[in-house]
Amino acid sequence: MPRPNIIIVTTDQQRTDSLSCYGSTFTSTPNLDRMAEEGVLLERAYCTNPVCTPSRVSIFTGQQVSRHGAWNVGMSAPAELPMISHRLSSHGYRTHYIGKAHFQAFGGTEEQTRETLKNWRERYRNWHGPYYGFESVEIALGHATYGIAGHYGEWVETQVSPEEIEGFKSRRLADAGFGGDAHDWDLPNRLHNSVWTAERTIEFLRNHDRESPFLLGIGFQDPHHPHAVPTNFDERVEPEDVPLPAYTEGELEDKPPHFIEAREGRLEESDIRGEFPIAGQGNGHDFSKVSDTDARLGRAYYHSMVRLIDREMGRILDFLRETGLEENTLIFFTSDHGELLGDHGLWMKGPFHYEQLIRVPAIIRWPAGFEGGRKAQEMFSLADIVPTALSAAGIDETGDCDGIDALPMLRGEGPVRKDVLVECIDDPNGLRLKTLVTANRKLTWYCGKEYGELYDLEKDPGEKKNLWSDAAHASERSNLMGRMMDYLEALESRSERYSYA
Repeated sequence: MPRPNIIIVTTDQQRTDSLSCYGSTFTSTPNLDRMAEEGVLLERAYCTNPVCTPSRVSIFTGQQVSRHGAWNVGMSAPAELPMISHRLSSHGYRTHYIGKAHFQAFGGTEEQTRETLKNWRERYRNWHGPYYGFESVEIALGHATYGIAGHYGEWVETQVSPEEIEGFKSRRLADAGFGGDAHDWDLPNRLHNSVWTAERTIEFLRNHDRESPFLLGIGFQDPHHPHAVPTNFDERVEPEDVPLPAYTEGELEDKPPHFIEAREGRLEESDIRGEFPIAGQGNGHDFSKVSDTDARLGRAYYHSMVRLIDREMGRILDFLRETGLEENTLIFFTSDHGELLGDHGLWMKGPFHYEQLIRVPAIIRWPAGFEGGRKAQEMFSLADIVPTALSAAGIDETGDCDGIDALPMLRGEGPVRKDVLVECIDDPNGLRLKTLVTANRKLTWYCGKEYGELYDLEKDPGEKKNLWSDAAHASERSNLMGRMMDYLEALESRSERYSYA
């Protein structure tokens, strides 16, 4: 069999219940549902970190966060870090990236980062790579109403006049801070980032020289906040159809203190806050003031953004089929992390390892490589994408990967891992936490703290009752801590090359 083409699609901040193939009853995502029917839908896929840059670098390196060095947003992946793009390029693959990468910081200076929003026109006008092993790139920066920049921004400016761009106003529909952050946006559908991402993807596929295989990275900016939907997008999710956030008054009382501090907008003066605002939370917003009306609105607009992605993914999937590329193209669809959307009284992302935030959608399809039509319950880490893709390409260069080749699992041969590790390093000298997730348990350890978290995911899937201090579960906590230490020792013994200390 010829070596497969490989496509890695990432969305940003997407929950599993935003897709109807994961059982959602209040929305419909027919194109990704079709991909799931033709591939393998992973029910237990986990990110390595609940914020953007660390997770994305893990996706493209196969390494855990504490090894690859880009431990938070505002960081940049080390230039010498080997990504799947480097490996496949050296084996004859054509490599290209379209959309949001976020391997580097958005807010840094021009000397610190290529992906800065500062003076982006001058920096992108004559530059299309190479970038982290990708021979060429078409980069999008930012999100939604502040995301018309980079190569995407250049394209928008060729389509309309500066006066028209200035007219693309957004109207926040509720005064609720980041919670319930719904916006009507005058940007036409045809100029939306998701549409541009699909257009550029199809153009790449159309022009690709089929004498060599390709690696294509595709990064959709949505459904990251602000939850901005074009006014002329008519496939919306209605607010009255969306369930309210899953929150029980008092459920945060047995959690680490920063949970309540985040809910009440008190993170700025919190003892855990380091030198910078907490990723995904900023300096804090009082989520306790988000009304039910605003919560439904923000959640509905979020899910509407996913519907727009689904429509554009349908165009990509159709083109692969129409051009005969589908059969031998291995395609991964996933997200860098989830979104809380008001569940547990919290919004967005950050140092809260709830399932809504760390369990992500993951659909993998390769008609020539394995049969589809299956929902897999086995554990999977996004760090497994690189070794799985390299194995499919027949490349044995996974020695410095922390992920595991999941092809046997995708072929229905059983599990390849018993647990996954999720790390969050908000500040090396401050808040650091690590989570071990097993088939039915979750343990979170906080560096230097007496508190922690332990949940029975089988009896308590909503993670309402923290068993960390429950004497009846002391032995279980000790055993899980031992498993985590074994995991961390394996990482340390593999390589100490990249350090966050």
